[in-house]
Amino acid sequence: MISSGDPRVSATVVCMSDASISQFLRDHGIQDKGQLITLVQAVAAIPWGEARTVAEVLSKNKGTCTGKHLLLQMCLQELDIPFRPVVSTFRWERQKIDLPPHLRDLLKDHLWEHGHNFVQLKGEGDSWIDVDVTWDPQLQRYGFRTLPKDWNGTTSFVGLDVLEKRFDGADIGTMKEKLIEGLTPEQRKARAEFLEKFIEWIDSLRP
Repeated sequence: MISSGDPRVSATVVCMSDASISQFLRDHGIQDKGQLITLVQAVAAIPWGEARTVAEVLSKNKGTCTGKHLLLQMCLQELDIPFRPVVSTFRWERQKIDLPPHLRDLLKDHLWEHGHNFVQLKGEGDSWIDVDVTWDPQLQRYGFRTLPKDWNGTTSFVGLDVLEKRFDGADIGTMKEKLIEGLTPEQRKARAEFLEKFIEWIDSLRP
């Protein structure tokens, strides 16, 4: 079981009161670990958007992969469900997302491995199950891999078509900082521009 004081989590988790997490669970009718599927689906349903801390996700009702998975981790901790964080990398151009032309154009000159994170839940024996709640159901029509409606709580699911590298049990904040530091100045600039335009595009898809 990973606690909020674990160094793998503490670098990124903003202190939240137990009341805030408990309220989120109550709002979704979640009382115990037997409702894992309901919990995962509830966090997956939160719209993807620019909110990277648990406090921001709860107040804005949107979140990035970091924000949504930190919320999920804190809920898992509250319910005493074992988990561990995973940091991975991917390339935007290798995904099957139906990006608009202006975003695809940004990827032509500078390519980089982008940081991503999700969680693992304890499976049977020594096994671990990947669980990724990054993309909300509304984005499925644009080629995003969203959590299946019939996810059974025992099957691995990752919200990317292709992963480049993965680091099981890694601290989210520390590892993502290292990944960014490893980019060239040109790649960092391209990354920042792409993310700004990507966020604008996603926002434009919302009602």
